[in-house]
Amino acid sequence: MTRVARAASPASEVCTAPSARRAVLAGGIGNFIEWFDYGVYAALSPVISSLFFPSHNGVASTLSTFAVFGVGFVVRPLGGLFFGQLGDRRGRRTALGLALIMVSLSTVCMGLLPTFASAGVAAPLLLLVLRLVQGFSAGGEFTGSATMMIENAPAHRRGWISSWQQFSVITGTLAGVLIVTAITNLGSSELLTSWGWRIPFLVALPLGAVGFYIRFRMEDTPHFEALRKTGDIAEKPTQEAVLTQRRAMVIAFFYTALPNIGFYTFLTYTPTFLRNEAGLSLGKAYLVNVIGTVLYALFTLLVGRLSDRFGRRPILITHAVAFFVSAIPIYLLMSRGSFLVALAVQVPAMLIMSCYSGPGTAGITEMFPTRLRYSAMALPYNLSSALFGGTAPFIATALIAWLGTPIAPAFWAMLAAIPTFIVYVRMRETAFSSLQDR
Repeated sequence: MTRVARAASPASEVCTAPSARRAVLAGGIGNFIEWFDYGVYAALSPVISSLFFPSHNGVASTLSTFAVFGVGFVVRPLGGLFFGQLGDRRGRRTALGLALIMVSLSTVCMGLLPTFASAGVAAPLLLLVLRLVQGFSAGGEFTGSATMMIENAPAHRRGWISSWQQFSVITGTLAGVLIVTAITNLGSSELLTSWGWRIPFLVALPLGAVGFYIRFRMEDTPHFEALRKTGDIAEKPTQEAVLTQRRAMVIAFFYTALPNIGFYTFLTYTPTFLRNEAGLSLGKAYLVNVIGTVLYALFTLLVGRLSDRFGRRPILITHAVAFFVSAIPIYLLMSRGSFLVALAVQVPAMLIMSCYSGPGTAGITEMFPTRLRYSAMALPYNLSSALFGGTAPFIATALIAWLGTPIAPAFWAMLAAIPTFIVYVRMRETAFSSLQDR
């Protein structure tokens, strides 16, 4: 393995362990809240479908619920454009602070919504509006927090530090599933459908207040401050990125195609799949999902650390190949109706997923220069998330209904694995090089 010598810039010299820890906390809190909501929404999808989209056809209700879930992704590229411009011109801290306010308030409002029984068609429309606000804020949250962590990380620990960004996404999703699981198991189905479903969304208010306080005490990144001091801030970062970073942006689009499908099918869609296709109770379905998510979080940190030693490319290539080979067997086993089998399948499934989540954030962030990093990454990442991630639960449900087989979602994942694999093979190894500033 050939390593490229690191030529440390003045900015990288002040990226210390304490500054990296502060960036992990400040960046991670917003991710946690953002994906806490995603986890809650996905876990509560059977309840939300009955409260906001009542229908005699269960498949139609589920499709409506996941259609609204996917609509939030449609506006993510717009959010990426807005927050990317703001972050590259005014600073990472400013953009991330505004994104946190928007996601916290929209999530709390979701917990205050009337249901279809009391408000009629206004209820799903209001749910749609709030999902749009959440999607818009998510367009700046993920890429902004990734930028903040990478630009505060010591050169030899960028994989490890940025894996905490994915860890915050996973644990946010886990917390959402956990609180739904607790309400389901400790209460009754009547409690969950009457008012218990509101509790997880209302939790976002205190979380958001804490996160806002942490973020605004955080200074901007050393790399961005170095550009600010030299007056080298881009005036039109998105336009400049499209003109100068086209190749890297195309790579970034396909780079996240398979991981997006994997995350929103192997993880957030799992409770619905196990209940509808495997016949497990909601309680058991949530428990399988919780254990799998815990494994995923732990594997992510481990693999992120390994990527600093062995590089991003070999681990990412393993992710694409393993996903292609194992997708059908994993769905076949999960659909058998056995709680223990579904539980056992989580180990290989989450290990495969972590082969992206460990090195993935570092790899995509390192593609771009500091001057344009937020904007250049936000647009392709959010377009990919909208096309592949937001549609994943909907496509999974639709394919199962259309083809009449529970393994149908595996076909979509395998198809996406092909361009993603090609990108991983052809991409430049960035683990052993210094960050580009210009």
